[in-house]
Amino acid sequence: MSYKRSSLMQERMEQNRKSILSSARKLISEGGFKDAQIQTIAEQAGVSSGLVYRYFDNKSQVLIEVLSEAINTELLVIDSITESELSAKQKLHKAVATFVKRALNSPQLAYSLMFEPVDSTVEHERFRVKQLIKQSIKKILADGNASGEFVLDDLNTAALCVVGAMTYVVVEPLDPAQNTKFDHAHKDYFSKQIADFCVDAVQRK
Repeated sequence: MSYKRSSLMQERMEQNRKSILSSARKLISEGGFKDAQIQTIAEQAGVSSGLVYRYFDNKSQVLIEVLSEAINTELLVIDSITESELSAKQKLHKAVATFVKRALNSPQLAYSLMFEPVDSTVEHERFRVKQLIKQSIKKILADGNASGEFVLDDLNTAALCVVGAMTYVVVEPLDPAQNTKFDHAHKDYFSKQIADFCVDAVQRK
């Protein structure tokens, strides 16, 4: 009986945690980090502020969790492309285009997670996740070197350049202050342009 109570309690705690993170993500998606205050997150999740602090020490910890969950999803998408049967050139093009388009599909969330001013702890997490993206891109570049599609002496630097292009290129279109509107066709075109640029930069001439 005590085991059942413990199991139910654990399940309830996990559900509370998921609700808090889901509420934080929703608030960030709608108005950025500035709207994701602990009190507002708690109200959105239907819990007390005190309960939020049982799971997270501060707002930064909540934001780091949201960022980590979001980037893990993106890494799964990129890694599925990396492990596909496509050529290295096709993998790189698809990985970059998919990342850019997914960012454009959730502009406020993507802008906040990548560019909105944050404290040093969240910025450190941003750096960590970009390193993870770099590793996935580096694997594609290594495959391209092995197949002769690319000719790169420094895979790490090339991967950093690709990650820089696929992330910072969306600063302007994602910036809420710009109020940029992208229809489906424009998203496809913009994503393809960035992917074309990245592939052209690394492929064998």
